[in-house]
Parts: sequence; C-alpha cells; structure tokens
Amino acid sequence: MTRSPSPPTGPVPPERGDTGERPLTVAIVDDQKAMTELLTEVLGDEGIRAVPVASPDEAVATTAAVGADVVLLDVLMRDLSGWEVLRRLRADPATREMPVIVISAVYDRPGLRPLPAGGPVRFVAKPFDIATLIATVRGLAS
Repeated sequence: MTRSPSPPTGPVPPERGDTGERPLTVAIVDDQKAMTELLTEVLGDEGIRAVPVASPDEAVATTAAVGADVVLLDVLMRDLSGWEVLRRLRADPATREMPVIVISAVYDRPGLRPLPAGGPVRFVAKPFDIATLIATVRGLAS
C-alpha cells in the first residue's frame, strides 16, 4: 500500500504569483446572479479576488471571514435592502471601517440619505463604466 505524502506544514504560500502579496479581495453583495458573475469576471481579469456573498443576511459574516478590502453593495435586493446591509456592516466592529461601494440603478446621491458612521462609502450608478469601477475599488483599497 502506497501512502500519499503528508500536506506541507508551515505558512500558507501567497495566493498571488511570486510577489508574496495577498490579492486585493472584494466581497460582492448582490442578489442578481448575472451581476455577481459579471463583477467576478471583470475583477478577476484585473487580478482582484472576487467573493460573491450568497445572501444579504450573510454579508457581515462573509466579508469579515474573507478579509474583504472593499465591499460592492447593491441597494435593491429582495430579502434585505442594501441600506440595511450597510447599517449592519457599520454596526459590527469587524467590518465598521471596511470601504463600501454602493452600486445601483437607484442612485441615491450622498447627502440625500444619512449614512452610518464608519469607513468610506462611494456611489456608482448602473450601468457603470468598468474602468471607473476598477479605479474606485483600487482607490478605496489603497
């Protein structure tokens, strides 16, 4: 009987090439599968790790667990509004300062809606320009 080698122990190797850098990680909170697939592909093409969040109720736990650098958040979702998700993100110490980009066809300009205290929030209207979205993600993560 041949035995498989034991898995290596010690530090986990970097996920991104040989640079030793952790990839930029973005959590996508949107209940539209087509949108999460599009964003995952677009971000992946830029070397950004995209993590779709299964449901808005799981947004806080998932973004904290994956160590998201930025959250992309839709406003209009069936089960829970993006504004409630943002409130929950800001209420949790693990995600309070996490930058959030609100992406929505219903574009609430800053100042029209009071935002909970915490990390930066930017607004991007659908349909969005991909280059602008990528620049906004990179800018907030730096």
